Order: sequence, then C-alpha cells, then structure tokens
Amino acid sequence: MHTVNYEVKDHVGVVMYSNPPLNILTMAGLAELQEVFRRADRDPEAHVILYSMPMQKKVFCAGMDLDEMLAYENIRKYCEVSKEIFATLQAVKKPTIYVYDGIVRGGSFEMSLFADFRFCGETTNIALPEITIGIIPGGGGTQTLTRLIGEAKAKEIIMTGRALKSDELKALNIVNAVYPSETLLEDALVFAKKMAMTSPLALQAAKRAIQEGRNATIEAALRIETSHFVENFHTHDAHEGIAAFREKRQPCYQNK
Repeated sequence: MHTVNYEVKDHVGVVMYSNPPLNILTMAGLAELQEVFRRADRDPEAHVILYSMPMQKKVFCAGMDLDEMLAYENIRKYCEVSKEIFATLQAVKKPTIYVYDGIVRGGSFEMSLFADFRFCGETTNIALPEITIGIIPGGGGTQTLTRLIGEAKAKEIIMTGRALKSDELKALNIVNAVYPSETLLEDALVFAKKMAMTSPLALQAAKRAIQEGRNATIEAALRIETSHFVENFHTHDAHEGIAAFREKRQPCYQNK
C-alpha cells in the first residue's frame, strides 16, 4: 500500500510518496498526494515544497498503474483527473521542487514537468515509453515537455520512447542541476532551504508573475509583472527586506 509522508524542515515542506516495490502511482495515491500538496500550501511554516520518493533499489518510479488504467471505467476521466493532480505542483502558490534519481518512467516524469524546479541524481534514467506499448503520454507530457525544450526535441523523445540520462537532462534544461546520487536529497534541501530564507510572499509573487505572463504578449506580460510588483511592494516583508538591506542586517520576514 502507498504511503505519503509530510514534514517541515527549516521552512521546507518535504513530501515523500512510497509504494514498494516500484513506487507505482495509483489514483488513490495521487489523490492523497494532491491533498498533502494543498496542505503544505496552506501551512504557514512551509515556504517551499519539495517532493521526492525513497528509491526502491534502482527504481525511483515505474510510472502509472497500467492494470488500474485498463480497469478504469472512463479513460477520459482518468486522464483528466491524473493531469489535474500533476498540475497541483504548478497550481499551488509556493515554489515546488521535484527530486528524482534512478529509473523514472511515464507519469512520474510527466508530473515533474509541472514543478518549478527539478533536480536529479547522477544515475537518473528517465523516459516517456508510452509509444512503445501503442499509446501516448496522457499526463501532460506532450504539452509540458514541448513548452520546456521545444517541439523538435520533444517529438524525438516522445515518439521514440528513448531514455534520457542525467547529462542530457541538464543539457536540455529539463533539470536545474545534477547532484551526486549519494547526497541528492541533502543537496536539493540545501537549495530549498536557501530559497525558504527569502520572503515567502515575494516567492509567491514571482511565481505568479512568471506563470501568468507565460502565454501573454510581452506588453500584457509586463503589465502582469507590474501588478504583482506593486502588490508585493506594499507588504510588510518587502519593507522589512529593504530596511534590512539598508541597515546591513538579516531580514526577519513575517509572511505578511
């Protein structure tokens, strides 16, 4: 049976999903994950959300449960619900970080593409293998990967089902950084904790500005940025951050 654990470490909400032996993603497990992500988003102690799984030998996650998929009464609903749950990583207000290593397949890779940041270990082996069994990615991969790395390369990866290793993931900017497998989670937490030391309201404003302006014209996107800048500028945290900078001291942010 799957388990979802949540704890806060130095203002980083750490979410861990486990479902031995292959960490298969089930609809029940995904629904619980969505609730935990939303809980972390409401938690005033968590400024950043980090998601990962405990490795099962060489496997991080083998993807979605094919038996469950085949048995699902309405495949359209299955596709829509799983996509909505994956997109929670993008929909929550706080920055989200996805950390993986080893063998990562299908839905787990697709889910990571909705996160704000991705870090992988040196032994990462990622693929969208759906084409090799006569189907296509249904968890957003055809759209999110294309927007991230461009149409030609996304088509190559999706339409061949070939695996990508850590060096290519970094070269394609799919991941932000590659860390040694032995220290992957610790290194990702260092990044997350450093981010969590900044103003949580500024982090959220930056995320909204980037995402809301993503598909707008440059003129509309600049107006979106201005709106979020002005709103954030009038917060207590913004005034505290500026004052601390001028007084050469560490700021004391209060999330207000």
